[in-house]
Amino acid sequence: MVFGVGEVRLAVRSVAVSAACPGCGRRSSRLHCYYRRCLADRPVAGRRVRLDLRARRLVCGNDQCGRRTFAEQIEDLTSRHARRTTALTAQLTDIALFRGGRAGARISGRLAMTTCRDALLRVGS
Repeated sequence: MVFGVGEVRLAVRSVAVSAACPGCGRRSSRLHCYYRRCLADRPVAGRRVRLDLRARRLVCGNDQCGRRTFAEQIEDLTSRHARRTTALTAQLTDIALFRGGRAGARISGRLAMTTCRDALLRVGS
């Protein structure tokens, strides 16, 4: 679906049967609830891309684990508390390392990856 002139939104969800608990590593498929995450992704055809992810919270089945529930992380797409995909973060990191703050922010804006110079410097460090 396209919203406005410069943005594409995609509704996505995981099809994995189970996920590993980050506390103990045990796999679980016992669902606690669903929640929504909105992630920025790399641009396509000069348009910003937003992923509306339907993520799951799962219950850890290990009684010895300190976590009762945990959020599912999708490999090579999400990381904990992130609002960008790992691919976009890697691309912004490269720009920050090669160009720096202000110049990197101008280039990323022209590439439909709008960010401020301070955020770009945080990503690059």
